[in-house]
Parts: sequence; C-alpha cells; structure tokens
Amino acid sequence: MSGHTPLSATPIELPLLPLRDVVVFPHMVIPLFVGRPKSIKALELAMETDRRIMLVAQKAAAKDEPSVSDMFDVGCISTILQMLKLPDGTVKVLVEG
Repeated sequence: MSGHTPLSATPIELPLLPLRDVVVFPHMVIPLFVGRPKSIKALELAMETDRRIMLVAQKAAAKDEPSVSDMFDVGCISTILQMLKLPDGTVKVLVEG
C-alpha cells in the first residue's frame, strides 16, 4: 500500500487526550483549546517526552470525566507542534495528526 506507515510490533504507551466535538485525522493540523486538568496533564507529559499524544473523540461531548467506553475505539497518534498556557488556566495547543 502506498502512503501506509507500518506500526511497530512493540506496543507503545502514549498520553491520551479525549476530544469533544472534533475528530483528528492523519496529517491534519488543528488548534485545540484544553481545559480539563487531566487533559492538561496529558499534554504536559507528552511535552516532557517526544511530543506524541493519542487523540480520541468522545462519543458524548457533555461527559466531563470520560471512561474508555465513552470514547470511540479508533484515534490518531498526533504530534504537539506548539503549546501555550493561557492566563485563565486553559491551554491552546497546535497538533498534527
């Protein structure tokens, strides 16, 4: 298959960022505004390592503490291009899927 990048046979662990009302696809560049403390922690952890994070869409945007069953089964491994902490405590992050 052309354009297909094979995944490593070794499982990897990445920080997880549940997304409300948006789906990120490979090679898509998108700004995200993040406010949940757990989500901000996931971003900080990704920044401390290799800037990679797993983005997964939530099934219901209203859910504040989503569990695994509240998220879709497929996500997108993404790279953080830029992260900015805002004065109100939220974070603006630019990611590439």
